Amino acid sequence: MDADAPLRPPGGAGLRVRPYQAGDHAVVVALVDGDWLPGQHPAGRQFPPPGLERLRQPEILVACAAGDQVAGVVCMGVRPADGAGLVVQLHGWGDFDVIAVLLAAARSRLGGRMLYAFTGPATATGIPGLPIEHRPTTARALTAAGFTPVSAQRYFLRDLTTPPGPPPPLPGYPPAQVTAITGPPGWLLKLTGPDGHHAATAILRAPTQQTAGMAVLWQLTVRHAHRRQGLATHLLTHCLHHAALHGAEHLTADTPDGDIPATRLLTSTGFLPLDTLTVYHRPP
Repeated sequence: MDADAPLRPPGGAGLRVRPYQAGDHAVVVALVDGDWLPGQHPAGRQFPPPGLERLRQPEILVACAAGDQVAGVVCMGVRPADGAGLVVQLHGWGDFDVIAVLLAAARSRLGGRMLYAFTGPATATGIPGLPIEHRPTTARALTAAGFTPVSAQRYFLRDLTTPPGPPPPLPGYPPAQVTAITGPPGWLLKLTGPDGHHAATAILRAPTQQTAGMAVLWQLTVRHAHRRQGLATHLLTHCLHHAALHGAEHLTADTPDGDIPATRLLTSTGFLPLDTLTVYHRPP
């Protein structure tokens, strides 16, 4: 990972940048997997990164040390909707010099436009951002190049290999209603109050090959009149049980960085905070 980088090739002086070639694939996949975050696909299943082909001027560059040894890779392009330049992926064995060289090359190629970095999904479930705790050197290189955070999500993972049991009945509330949904496939879990009115809702994305077999807690909301009665914990426990019943070995969730109530809810039900996924920008 970025913090240790035991396999780091030599960087600094002598680096050159060139276009990615088919023969670089194995080394580039190893570079990407060297920054692996729990909940990601192995890079060999999704490189080039999904969605790169939908950008204008999509490009992959590699930084090479002596002997044309690939030391880093950057994937980039221009977003058609607003013309912003996107640095989708950036990897360099945690070597500051390699990452800085690739950032400079990306800025030169993308021109004097608004730039965003780490817009590609950091996880198999589609959450974008740089995992700054796993990759502090890359975060430092971005700051040195004039990038600043524009959004951040706290990323959580809950192990389901020991399937949790169903939640105990909630006094005064009937069992949650579960309805299958599509696009993406999953379930809507709904609780009604003693008066028959809607009290709380959760949306659970089903585990699929595209999500590396993980389920995703997409949304969980409790109406104001029903808060502080244990509904959120009850419904989340129901989600854990339902996901495990349908083959998920993990459940992921994300919250805005600094959302203390959501963090407390997730950690109280066994979720582990893994990192803060941060998207960066740099004005022209």
